[in-house]
Amino acid sequence: MKRTFFIILTIFTSQFALVAQPRSSSEEILLTVGNEKVTRIEFEQIYLKNNQMVSETDRKSLEQYLDLFIIYKLKVAEAKVQGLQNSSDFQRELAGYRKQLVQPHLADNQTEERLLREAYERMKLEVNASHILIAVPETATPEDTTLIYNKAINIRNRIIGGENFESVARATSDDPSVKSNGGNLGYFSVFQMVYPFESAAFNTRIGEISMPIRTRFGYHIVMAHDKRPSQGQVKTAHIMAAAPVNASAEQKNMAKQHIDSVYKLVLTNANFGELATNYSQDPGSARNGGELPWFGLKQMPHEFEVAAFALKPGEVSKPIQTQFGWHIIKLLEKKNVGTFEEMLPEIKTRMARDDRGRVSRNAFINQLKRKYNFELDSNAIRSMELLLDSTIYTGSWELPKSHQKRFAFGFAGEIHTMGELASRIVQNKRQYINLPFPVIVERAFNELVNETIVTYEENRLISENPEIRYLLKEYHDGILLFEIMDQNVWSLSTHDSEGLETFFAENIQNYSWEKRIYVKHFSSANQKTLKKVQKLITSKRGVNLNDEELLKRFISKGDTLIAIENIAVLPSNYIIKDHESWTNGISGISKTNDGFEFYRYIKTVENDPKSLEDIRGQVISDFQEFLEKQWVEELKGKHPVKINNDVLQKIISNLN
Repeated sequence: MKRTFFIILTIFTSQFALVAQPRSSSEEILLTVGNEKVTRIEFEQIYLKNNQMVSETDRKSLEQYLDLFIIYKLKVAEAKVQGLQNSSDFQRELAGYRKQLVQPHLADNQTEERLLREAYERMKLEVNASHILIAVPETATPEDTTLIYNKAINIRNRIIGGENFESVARATSDDPSVKSNGGNLGYFSVFQMVYPFESAAFNTRIGEISMPIRTRFGYHIVMAHDKRPSQGQVKTAHIMAAAPVNASAEQKNMAKQHIDSVYKLVLTNANFGELATNYSQDPGSARNGGELPWFGLKQMPHEFEVAAFALKPGEVSKPIQTQFGWHIIKLLEKKNVGTFEEMLPEIKTRMARDDRGRVSRNAFINQLKRKYNFELDSNAIRSMELLLDSTIYTGSWELPKSHQKRFAFGFAGEIHTMGELASRIVQNKRQYINLPFPVIVERAFNELVNETIVTYEENRLISENPEIRYLLKEYHDGILLFEIMDQNVWSLSTHDSEGLETFFAENIQNYSWEKRIYVKHFSSANQKTLKKVQKLITSKRGVNLNDEELLKRFISKGDTLIAIENIAVLPSNYIIKDHESWTNGISGISKTNDGFEFYRYIKTVENDPKSLEDIRGQVISDFQEFLEKQWVEELKGKHPVKINNDVLQKIISNLN
């Protein structure tokens, strides 16, 4: 988290505001740091993002910022000299940021908008449907798939011909749940089934049967029974008596007795939240008065869901049983589906995890193929199927050299060969174990094409879009800056305990209390004991007794045990706010939660030195600043800095 936060700060989290620049300004060199040249436009964009509230720019403020910018560039230059940008961790992290930057531009906006609107409209409904699944194995060839599709058509024709759907489902469906539900999936809504299945259920009229629909599980025949308005979501609290399915008869009986006794308390209008806290055996919700997160359809056990949605806000259910035990449910709130704008963030989040994301991506890739005149040689692809043999499974297969440079596909003037396709197959050979050769080639080809054309578009966006290009450079330098700072400042300051102690000793004059008052704190469970202590320490025979001697006089005599503690406090502390009025420097006896106490004034000290343990955090921070200053001076000698004052003057003139 620290790493990510630092990089976000480094790239200046304000919105990127590009300013129109003459083409020549992008080529003007403002400064050189070591071997790296910084253009005028790069500096201006970063400066403007960090100074959006500045209405007028003078030479002094801009030069001050330039000094900070040079230090930043010095550190990045050192990181590059050390080769930090070559590490696999760096490359992986930068690739992740790159994906984040270009992702919003890698979408078919029309398709995405259509899917968002479609999901919202479906969110308003719940469908009750049954299905029959005819599974398609992962190893199925196109010929196998055709046979399975024809089987699904024959099953559908049986139902169309008058056979009972449930009977046919029990006899033919590959869905294991058919044994218990006869193929009926109950009510469900958007995002609760795979997208093609969901579409079939929503698009099939009530009482009708769909054509076979392909999902990643196989072919489905769907029958729609009913459609109703969405029940929305509910927020509930519950009290649970745990009795899982594998509980003994005695445990189940005890759970039932427990829930019945609690329900009697509920009926007396006792506070439900307090009862949940004290009696519920669901520890996760009990600590919060039994409250559960908002939930909708098919997000809770069926019995719990039915009981919760049947309640009105404020009502409490009778004890109901689920596979987890017994529950008493109180409905706290109920809400319906909001407006499109209100639901949009949730829809986008859920859509990103749904098959719809693949639909949108495929639409975008097809758009790119048309844009860049995509071509493929289907004969080359079929040749690859024939050239594969069983050694692909062991990793020893190689494409004959005569086919290495043969054209496989191309777009935007780029040519991609069978050799690239063969490399992809070999690279992912473990994913293809026992798959037929046509399936292997098809998967590898589609993956290679999609990855290649999307990467081409990413590179084009970065080269042609200044906003993305500059942000990516800032991410690049920000990651390097974090790593080099961690090596030379942060980790060094926390692990060099000897250096920290030396720094503290050499600068101890900077770490002292302005004024502190020392007191002794006396406490006991017995007020009379403390009165005896006060009398003793102000008498001639007790005034010079040390703490150890005092404790010996009052040690373990019934309730007369006392405790003595030395305390140093600031003058503003409530303990000593009126110490000047104490008789003989001793406060009055006051009551505490554990007994009684009083204080004795000892001394007031000016500029009392602080210990390292008292202010370790502050000293580490100062030590880091000291190390950084030393390091920056070394960098200035190592990486010469040259400023083009003519260009600097142009920047000042342009920004005013």
